[in-house]
Amino acid sequence: MASTSKNAELIGKLLENIDIAMLTTVGDAGYLVSRPLSTQRASFDGKRVWFFTEADSPKIAEIGRHPKVNLAYASKDKNTYVSVAGDARINRSRRKINELWNDALKAFFPKGAQDPNLVLLEVAVRTVEYWDGPGTLLGKVVTFVVARITGREEVMGENRIVDMTGSRTTTRLPPTHADSRPSRKPTAGKGPPKVATKPRAGPSSRSCTAR
Repeated sequence: MASTSKNAELIGKLLENIDIAMLTTVGDAGYLVSRPLSTQRASFDGKRVWFFTEADSPKIAEIGRHPKVNLAYASKDKNTYVSVAGDARINRSRRKINELWNDALKAFFPKGAQDPNLVLLEVAVRTVEYWDGPGTLLGKVVTFVVARITGREEVMGENRIVDMTGSRTTTRLPPTHADSRPSRKPTAGKGPPKVATKPRAGPSSRSCTAR
């Protein structure tokens, strides 16, 4: 078990310089829908991730019906991949909007921070799963070779699930990790059940001669 701040710092480091997240919501027909969104430059506190969006966009209606969402981050250059599961809601706080606003956003929101249709999408983080491998090409090649030789795919990088819901976060291995799979070794001292067999009858003392 680790402190929330320690894991928040780790995840914040993984998300650093990964601007675009794919936000997945539940669409009208129940199918999953993914859209790219730019994450706002704010230190990850282990609790929330922020996005600017329009109040009348379809995703806002979808979140109103199904607030559970997923955020997927990927950096091919850093060989880092992060999946964030959480609950989304709309935040209309002008104070928070002004706090996160920067003029570069005018390319997407020309009316500026005072646009009445501009809102914040606030995602309360529940769990984070991350994959963090070697960032250099040489490191990738070496770990790939080691994984092929040893048969242990986990040497390709670190893969963990972090539960961010408690006062102290918990970290665990994902179910697909080799070390998290239950051992199937036979119980010591227990072999296969023995089957009782009847002794074979010996030859009769009386022999019959064919006539």
